[in-house]
Amino acid sequence: MKNKIKNSCINEFDPTALSIENAKNRILKTIKSSTKVEKIKLKNSLGRIVSKDIRSSIDIPSFKNSAMDGYALNISHLSDKNNMSLKEVGISYAGKPYRNNLKKGETVRVMTGAVIPNNSNAVVMKEMIRIIDENIQFPKNIKKNQNIRFIGEDIKKSSIILKKGKKINYIDLGILSSVGIEYADVIKKPVISFFSTGDELISIKKKLKKGQIHDSNRYLLYGLLSELPVSIKDMGVVKDNKNNITKKFIQCSKISDLIITTGGVSVGDADYIREVLNEIGKINFWKISIKPGRPLAYGKIKKTSFFGLPGNPVSTVITFQLFVIPAIEKMMSSEIKNKLFISAITKTNLSKKKGRVEYKRAFLTQTKNKVFVETTGLQGSNILTSLAKANCYIKLSANINKVKKGDIVKVLPFTNNL
Repeated sequence: MKNKIKNSCINEFDPTALSIENAKNRILKTIKSSTKVEKIKLKNSLGRIVSKDIRSSIDIPSFKNSAMDGYALNISHLSDKNNMSLKEVGISYAGKPYRNNLKKGETVRVMTGAVIPNNSNAVVMKEMIRIIDENIQFPKNIKKNQNIRFIGEDIKKSSIILKKGKKINYIDLGILSSVGIEYADVIKKPVISFFSTGDELISIKKKLKKGQIHDSNRYLLYGLLSELPVSIKDMGVVKDNKNNITKKFIQCSKISDLIITTGGVSVGDADYIREVLNEIGKINFWKISIKPGRPLAYGKIKKTSFFGLPGNPVSTVITFQLFVIPAIEKMMSSEIKNKLFISAITKTNLSKKKGRVEYKRAFLTQTKNKVFVETTGLQGSNILTSLAKANCYIKLSANINKVKKGDIVKVLPFTNNL
């Protein structure tokens, strides 16, 4: 009689492991969007999430102006096709407008962005005119409204310029300042605390002894969180001791909206994270059908959400990008971004076991209008160097076991927020 194989993190196929989509949906259903709002100066709002629709109080442009250096005229003032000349009667500079209407036979020299006379209906660029006996000679092919910027053609008064949930970028700063907004109402930063677990982890300041490793995961998490509009609390390293881990979780739950740990969520004898969380909180799930990154715990301690990420650094990064970022976006009432996959030709043969989705670290290039991709080295979940060399992931679905060189594969390019 054959021994039954116990489902664990070493088996490729595990019927109890959730799919990526199912896990993400279960996470997002339990996350409540924040209603905490604060008003901050515009110059401090980069990267923050807009808490309500922002409308413009003015038109942009707020006056009819010239799109280039040239001459403003009313086409009807040109007497006929054989007499295309007008007299210059003034100059309109940006910020110093010519305020009169044009009379018949008149034109005004205008600078880019300068006000043009109300009754002008075309601007001819200066390179297209000739000056003959103090008269301005115009070309014959002038079109109505050419080179004119009209009131409200960019932004109309009372229109929405930024929608609720939008992450403010540098372009938004330009738009908001252009309509005279000095302060922005944004979602208050959620508090994210994190810590690592493991007797083998020591500070980067200390010399390694046999069996010890530097705690790189906390630095990975700090870097990943620093790119998000959140308040970060680094809670250090906790040894593999159930009592210490329990105290740390309780401490974090009192001050945080979200807790993240790395390590201790697998099936080892010293992995206490799941045991502690089952006692002081509730685990929603702890395994997902993905490689690398299967042992991922998610749940709550009272109102505080937690993620128990895998201990291997590459698994930490991938699970953070795929699951933690959407959770934080939902928490901040932000737009949850869909992943942008592209198709690429693999330059190498690829293989994996069937049973779960696999993300391979890879490098994406383009040659002669074709997009190619190849893996960046060893794919073990502890190999950070192959992630450092990569600019994308190759996503291989659960039912695939081999891909031949020259086949088309799905690729997820790296961005700040995958």
